[in-house]
Amino acid sequence: MSPELIAALAVMTYTSRALALAYLPPLPVRLATILDRMPPALFAGLAAHGLVGPEGGLADAPVLAAAAGALIAAPLRSLPICLVTGLVAYAVVSVLVG
Repeated sequence: MSPELIAALAVMTYTSRALALAYLPPLPVRLATILDRMPPALFAGLAAHGLVGPEGGLADAPVLAAAAGALIAAPLRSLPICLVTGLVAYAVVSVLVG
């Protein structure tokens, strides 16, 4: 992807979110509660899908190390720390294995 495309997608994303916050009425409390609980389940599903290799077995060792690193950092409740920890674990295992 080109930097221009990434910038255009970022502008579209943030503009749509800002407009929604400014013009849409607040959600009913019950619906807001349900929507607040969805992201952890969705991220868990995406993570589980990423740990399965193309033939149905487990993914490669660096991918599993990245998931383990992010899981270890998860109690800190910081997405940037989880991302960096996962990237570091991936890089270390890639160097050791490969």
